Amino acid sequence: MGIRFILMVNKQGQTRLAQYFEWLTLEERRALEGEIVRKCLARNEQQNELAILEFIHLLVETMDRHFGNVCELDIMFHLEKAHFMLEEMVMNGCIVETSKANILTPVQLLEKT
Repeated sequence: MGIRFILMVNKQGQTRLAQYFEWLTLEERRALEGEIVRKCLARNEQQNELAILEFIHLLVETMDRHFGNVCELDIMFHLEKAHFMLEEMVMNGCIVETSKANILTPVQLLEKT
């Protein structure tokens, strides 16, 4: 089984980006997000998996390159671009692209149209 969903949440626990790779109802998504946010905010910082940390780092670096020092507002006001970048990286729950240049090229082409 691959990645089921990706959540980007601020330090106050507010979801800023959510991408699901399986179908869930809105109620199921809200419950799942709430449970995960509670667990993440209470987690011990020594429990992260290296591959997931590397993926998060790649996502943030890619957004940094596009937005220039990405911040929460960039994601909120350009949510469609954030989703587009994520969709270039993950397909059907599997990481398919890890090259920042290959991820950003379609985003830049989309901006020109």
